[in-house]
Amino acid sequence: MSEITYYTKKQKEVEKWVFQLGHRVKSEVDIEQYRVDLGIEDLHLAVEIDGPSHRKLKKEGKLINLGNRKDKRDLTLLTHYFNGIYHVPVDISEEVFKKRFLEIVEGIK
Repeated sequence: MSEITYYTKKQKEVEKWVFQLGHRVKSEVDIEQYRVDLGIEDLHLAVEIDGPSHRKLKKEGKLINLGNRKDKRDLTLLTHYFNGIYHVPVDISEEVFKKRFLEIVEGIK
């Protein structure tokens, strides 16, 4: 795993939004040989900010869980972040993110 870390503007924004909603968040968390953009330990939830080259996402993003995991990376991350990996598009708005994030949190409780 590279020691070099690159924080994007959107990553910093999303980290701030999660904090505003009352959750501690860690940036660039290593899980085995993988790294997630943001880890929310109290929710056992990861957040990945996906640029246009990653995949086409709906404006509200997509929650990956054991039922719809796509690859080995997802499975490995889900052993630690068992409530899911929330993939959000890089152009997500604060309003849309917070609305969807609160829905996800409500589903966890």
